[in-house]
Amino acid sequence: MYNRFLIKNNRLFFILWFTSKMKALIITKKVKYLENYNNRLLIKDEIIVLLFIKPLYIGGLIIMIIWLNDSLGKELYLTGGKGASLTRMACAGLPIPEGFVVSTEAYLKELSEAGVSSLIAKELAGLDLHNEAAVEKVSSTIRTAIESITLTEELETEITVSYQKLCPSNGPVAVRSSATAEDLPEASFAGQQDTYLGVVTAEQVIQRVKDCWASCFTDRAIAYRLRHGIRHEQLAGAVVVQKLVEADKAGVMFTVNPITKSEQVVVEACWGLGEALVSGEVTPDQYTVDKKSNQILNVSVLPKLKMVVRSEKEVKHQSVPAEKVRARVLSEIELSKLNEVAITLERFFGSPQDVEWAIKLGKVYLLQSRPITTI
Repeated sequence: MYNRFLIKNNRLFFILWFTSKMKALIITKKVKYLENYNNRLLIKDEIIVLLFIKPLYIGGLIIMIIWLNDSLGKELYLTGGKGASLTRMACAGLPIPEGFVVSTEAYLKELSEAGVSSLIAKELAGLDLHNEAAVEKVSSTIRTAIESITLTEELETEITVSYQKLCPSNGPVAVRSSATAEDLPEASFAGQQDTYLGVVTAEQVIQRVKDCWASCFTDRAIAYRLRHGIRHEQLAGAVVVQKLVEADKAGVMFTVNPITKSEQVVVEACWGLGEALVSGEVTPDQYTVDKKSNQILNVSVLPKLKMVVRSEKEVKHQSVPAEKVRARVLSEIELSKLNEVAITLERFFGSPQDVEWAIKLGKVYLLQSRPITTI
């Protein structure tokens, strides 16, 4: 039986769980994982916090939903890499779409109560990375089990109420995976889990939450963790639900030139939603801006044949209008805005960032920011 203590310090909640079976603590400046019982040790404001990958209780209740403007969501163990980053930006007043996170605690509770946690442990035990057929079979078994879970009434209600609060008129949302093992400086999981755009109705959101959980166990994601020595028990899947930005243009941005390592902001841009760029469906425009002087150093405009847009009922892929195929996506003013955002984010996070952004009616929205892992 775990003793649970609630400590409030600088508006952050820390849960200290002790167990008589614990053999040792590993003190570190980075996130480390303990071999014993899959415990995790985090250092925060010189307070040692011992976390167990088991449901987290506060006042006897599991934290299932965390809004992005709630500082509790800054903790990666509750909201995953993407969710924690977005929460930090939201709490700092940076322009991110409104939304909430279905927490890792909801994931752990639902999989445990449905008997899927034990299935996962059984299927992954002794799995050989080099046996592709076996990895694919295990992946299929686990994903099917997760996708077919019937959620508890409690979680279904919480998701439904939260979605209706976010989008009273059943507006479109983006549903994105946010695993605890992704977006860490030591091992970026970018693109390993799924994203669903243009989701409407609470019922669809609930299904996409399960699909995001299942995407943590694609054959590619399983092989990635095996290859990088990341234990599957270290993974817990949160899910971010945000209002969909029906972008006129979107893309990615590096706050340091990833090739030359120089103080230049490199921006890639396409028409419509950024999914066409992220998925590799379109070759984007590329721009290079001197970070300090704000001078545009290079503009490369390429033919852009496809774009992703939201129609009345769905997000769809379509041809770019003829007049835009060879047209420049970003104006000088927009590049200047993005350069300012790049400087702000790099200072805020304290390291070079890989940023996903969108522009709608001239306003810049931040969809994600994670450390650049290649420099």
